[in-house]
Amino acid sequence: MEHETLRSIGLSNAKAVYIKNVAQFAIDSGLDFKKLNAMQENDLVEYLTRIKGVGKWTAEMIMMFALGKEDVFSTGDLGIQIAIKNIYGIKAKDKKQFEKKMLALAENWKPYRTYACMYLWRHKDGK
Repeated sequence: MEHETLRSIGLSNAKAVYIKNVAQFAIDSGLDFKKLNAMQENDLVEYLTRIKGVGKWTAEMIMMFALGKEDVFSTGDLGIQIAIKNIYGIKAKDKKQFEKKMLALAENWKPYRTYACMYLWRHKDGK
């Protein structure tokens, strides 16, 4: 698909480039769902983040929503951070400390942390 076509449907220049990067990666290296599903989560994050424009958060969302993995927890998701701060009143002096507290809390939700994330998003959205 032409870059301008992607732009014409509302994508930013960067997002259009990143989508093309994903498509090229799929052609060159493969994005076979069986292969992706068989990977351990850390390996999957490492594999997907080789694509320019795909970061850890994007890889986590792919694991949750495209691959249906039930035990993914995204500390980098702003909605999850907001919900945890609101529900649990967790405060931290810095980002690393807050992430550590989030991960400790999320240990209680294993092996279904993806579902916990969904409830946290719903809470943040007031539903």
